[in-house]
Amino acid sequence: MASIRDIAREAEVSPGTVSRVLNNDPTLSVAEKTRRRIHETAENLQYKKMERKNKSIQIITYASRAKEMSDPYYREIRLAIEAEVKRLNLSLRRTLRIDGEHDDIDITKIAKAGAIIVVGNFSSESILELQKYNHNIVVINNPNTPKSIDAVYSDLYDSMLQLLNDIDNTGLNHIVYVGGTHTIKNLEGLPTSNNTQIEDVRFKAFTEWCKKRQIISESLLNGWNKEDGVNAVKELLKTNHLPQVFIAGNDMVAIGILQQLQAEKITLPDDVKLISFNDLEIIQYAVPSISSVHIPIDEYGRIAVRMAEERINNTRQIAIHVIAEAQLKERATFKVKNKAH
Repeated sequence: MASIRDIAREAEVSPGTVSRVLNNDPTLSVAEKTRRRIHETAENLQYKKMERKNKSIQIITYASRAKEMSDPYYREIRLAIEAEVKRLNLSLRRTLRIDGEHDDIDITKIAKAGAIIVVGNFSSESILELQKYNHNIVVINNPNTPKSIDAVYSDLYDSMLQLLNDIDNTGLNHIVYVGGTHTIKNLEGLPTSNNTQIEDVRFKAFTEWCKKRQIISESLLNGWNKEDGVNAVKELLKTNHLPQVFIAGNDMVAIGILQQLQAEKITLPDDVKLISFNDLEIIQYAVPSISSVHIPIDEYGRIAVRMAEERINNTRQIAIHVIAEAQLKERATFKVKNKAH
């Protein structure tokens, strides 16, 4: 393929002049005859201008700033993305928050980005709508992402089954799950009109596991905040019905459970065991330290950015779904006693 230097040699001008003419530099003063000769030479040599790749990443999330402050999960995902963007020398655009509190989404910003990374339980229709404006799209933590779109997430249904089997192996079978449901949102940040609240896969796995073993399925699905953990303990204590094991759907719920149990002078892990999901840094320093199923948020960020970069560089044309393993991190509030060696 012809280069700038090839054209300069044929047109008998400097490579700098060729570059500025072909890039329509308005500050260049050159005779029209010379300008025409350069263009004709470029055409004769079948020169093709190399387009500069747009290496900007646009994060789209339905987590408001307030949500990020109350639940570190979303903040840590964003920080993981930012760290990998920096490592790969890409650029990061200002985060677009579709949380129902801001103005309508600016489609032009989505279209101008080199790639977009979507975080949150957006509907499949919303994800496909975003793809219309930017084909370089990666979705984080949404197993319901259409198969035609890149995604990275963990199989939390399977992770819950593994956790329950570990608990069962310790001889404990009185378990209460505390969590919430999920809201599917559209591109206005509002709940979709159909099937707004969806069942969490951890709860689904829990109920099916209990049914298979003919164990009573006990759960409280009040929400995902610390206060929901606090209220769960209070509600169970009204009937003197504390379980052997609490499973919290996320770390914030687990902290609420821990704090309320301690307020009631109930000792962990002697009186009650406690296990959470997510394994954010915040729970690793609780006293006692909380056992948690580690969801690899850092890997979500790294993988999503690398997938986006592949799309930008056009090195991959098929969509892929990456399922990142979620592992139990044992700490003081629960340990598997009968692990196979």
